[in-house]
Amino acid sequence: MKTVDPTPATSAAEVAPTVEIPRPRAVPAVVFVGGTGRSGTHIVAQLLGRSHNLAMIPVEVRFHTDRDGFPGLLAGEVSLERFVKRLRGFWWKGFQTRRFRGMHRFVDRERFDAAVGAFEQAFADDPEGACRRLFFDLLWFRTEEEASMRGIVEQSCDTVAQAPTLLRLFDEARFVHVVRDGRDASASRVAQTKGLVRPRTRVDGIRWWEERIVRVEAGAAAIPPDRLLTVSLDELLLTTSGDALRPLMRFCGTGAGSRTRFFFRNRMNRDEAHSERWRGGLSDRRAARLEALYQEALDRLEAGGARSVPLLRRTLERTNGGAADLSPQPYIYDGPSA
Repeated sequence: MKTVDPTPATSAAEVAPTVEIPRPRAVPAVVFVGGTGRSGTHIVAQLLGRSHNLAMIPVEVRFHTDRDGFPGLLAGEVSLERFVKRLRGFWWKGFQTRRFRGMHRFVDRERFDAAVGAFEQAFADDPEGACRRLFFDLLWFRTEEEASMRGIVEQSCDTVAQAPTLLRLFDEARFVHVVRDGRDASASRVAQTKGLVRPRTRVDGIRWWEERIVRVEAGAAAIPPDRLLTVSLDELLLTTSGDALRPLMRFCGTGAGSRTRFFFRNRMNRDEAHSERWRGGLSDRRAARLEALYQEALDRLEAGGARSVPLLRRTLERTNGGAADLSPQPYIYDGPSA
């Protein structure tokens, strides 16, 4: 396992990766950005979408990653009728977390109906081909906004977890797994749910986060090494130079242009990400308990071979105060070097 460690050259602002990630021969048609949820997938997708070659899909479309979406449909666990009903219903316009979500926010209804109709007609003869065409019929138009666009960035959280299905459909895809300190990610999730759904407590939040990481790591194991990049949001936000973006942008077949660098400098920082928010409002005793539960979770994940653990431990060591001078380590990449 290779870590890409931007270490300071002559100052904290001069970041140079020690491992050079090769750029693919062409911009991939789709870059999937996934994680546990509340891990920074959206902000990393927005960053990639600021490049001149990748168009961001502005919402989680989810029909390709939910269990009753492509995974269940292609496994024979979900009927075509049930899938289409869900597609025309919740994934088009569904109410969740106090607001309406779905493709209605950016896909024209005429385009949607035409794509779904073509899919229904083609599915029986070529299930995988029909699924691939549906995905691009609904989303590829986003690349037509600029002549330089060559691919799309899709940010549904379960993209890495559902990689075994997605690789069958998109053999050119690349996957970015975004991780974040599990204490912060779980605290954010508990605050988001407001006790309406799991996790309802901070303790259960740590369990929820661990379960999600296990699922994501299982999906990541199916991805060829040169098609997966693991990114720590916490570590990336500690870098102070746009040069730290080079491994990420090269992996996605593009470069860190002026729009990307501007977004990184002005929109991506530890305050915006609510880093170390998990401590807020906790007594020392409760904080110590959560700290212990989190360390136990990391131990189990490491024993299970989770590839993201070195990045998570790096952040834990730094925030515990014993290694504040550690250089940022934003990436893990196991593919060939340039």
